[in-house]
Amino acid sequence: MSEPDDTRDTGNAERTTVRSNLDLPPEAAAPLLGSADENLIALERALGADIHVRGNSVTLTGAPADVALAERVLGQLVTLVGRGQPVTPDAVRRTVGMLTQGLSDAPADVLSLDILSRRGKTIRPKTLNQKRYVDAIDTNTI
Repeated sequence: MSEPDDTRDTGNAERTTVRSNLDLPPEAAAPLLGSADENLIALERALGADIHVRGNSVTLTGAPADVALAERVLGQLVTLVGRGQPVTPDAVRRTVGMLTQGLSDAPADVLSLDILSRRGKTIRPKTLNQKRYVDAIDTNTI
């Protein structure tokens, strides 16, 4: 990966590139990146920032808004790992989608809610609307 320019002149508009370094908890790095870095690949495809991982250190480079979104996404995914939830490429895409829509609920809260069915199998909501539906069922019994 090449070193980013502080500013680039693209005609009339000036584009700023920022860099952010995050240190992941040691126990969260491997589950966050996924098997064969499948979650990292999903992150790179879904986000506008460049992501470079070395050990437990993550470097994000790109436009300020893209880097800020990437920081929020990684924070939510670290929270999911801390709660013992599996992080999959689908969970990565859903987290990015929820954060880009500007929803008030944290994706980690939505994706880590456990619902038990009659057979004892654990199921979880995959979207904010599914979580709201489950919450409505809990508060309004028939």
